Amino acid sequence: MEKPNLKRLAEDLKEQSKPIISAALINGATHISNKMNDAVSDVNQSPKVLLRRISTTLRNGAMLVGSEIMANSTEIIRKDRKRDR
Repeated sequence: MEKPNLKRLAEDLKEQSKPIISAALINGATHISNKMNDAVSDVNQSPKVLLRRISTTLRNGAMLVGSEIMANSTEIIRKDRKRDR
C-alpha cells in the first residue's frame, strides 16, 4: 500500500473548499453589512449602545459564516458518500 501524497491531498482539499468558503464569506459579509446599516441607523443612540450593537453584529456574522461552512461541508461529504456507494 502506498503512502498518501499529503501535498496532493492538501491541494485537493484546498480546491474543494474554495467554493464553500467563498459562498459563506459572501453571505456573511452581506449579513454583516445589512446589520451594520441597521445598527447605525439611529443617530441619537449613545456610543455604548452603538458599540454593543456593532460587536453583536460582528459576532453574529462570524457565527453565520462558520455555520454555513459547516453545513455546506457536511452536505458535500454526504453527496460524496452516496456517490461512492
